[in-house]
Amino acid sequence: MSLQASFKIFFWAAILAVMILSLLPITVPHELVSWQDKVHHSVAYGLLFLLAISAYGYRFALWRIGVVLTLFGLLIEIAQSMTAYRYGDPLDFLANISGILLVGIAYRLRRRRS
Repeated sequence: MSLQASFKIFFWAAILAVMILSLLPITVPHELVSWQDKVHHSVAYGLLFLLAISAYGYRFALWRIGVVLTLFGLLIEIAQSMTAYRYGDPLDFLANISGILLVGIAYRLRRRRS
């Protein structure tokens, strides 16, 4: 199996995990800081973007991959707002976007240096 095929499997497994974890009822653990949840969102979507770039970056422009992941994040927040036990949070959506943007900027800077 090629490395690219492995990244595709990891990407789709991560998408599925984010979707399931985002829609399951949860109990909020004790947070060390009030914005800890936003960091989790940013890291999760940054990692999704990195996996997507590794899996599909040869085929699609980075901005297209970023837009698709942004729409995925928006749909998750909308789906959460339709449950009785979760709620969609615009700040979570912005945290998702921040993770995508941070990885996109870091990826571009790294490619320019190489």
